[in-house]
Amino acid sequence: MAKRLFKNARIKQIVHNIAEDFRFSGEVDSYALLFYKADSDGGVSGGDIDKMLEYVTTGLGELKDNIAWREQFMNENQGFDEIKMLENLRTIEEEYQELQAFLR
Repeated sequence: MAKRLFKNARIKQIVHNIAEDFRFSGEVDSYALLFYKADSDGGVSGGDIDKMLEYVTTGLGELKDNIAWREQFMNENQGFDEIKMLENLRTIEEEYQELQAFLR
């Protein structure tokens, strides 16, 4: 069974950030539970690698292609100004790209 340990501090932080986003929103779906577990365990293995890769790949597609997602983000985070929102989305995109590269 394949296993990816988060030895790199940056990857650990990215997984933690995603888990924290899920915690903040109170989500408990399968992806949220996957990131909670990975954050706690310091790694991911087996089919969970594929699920995590699917999550970040889908997320990257939404970030690039889906204006509605950005509008939803703005509606959910009304305290954000446009520049702050774009900076935040850019950070998310960079983190997803790094995690995607790590999982492949």
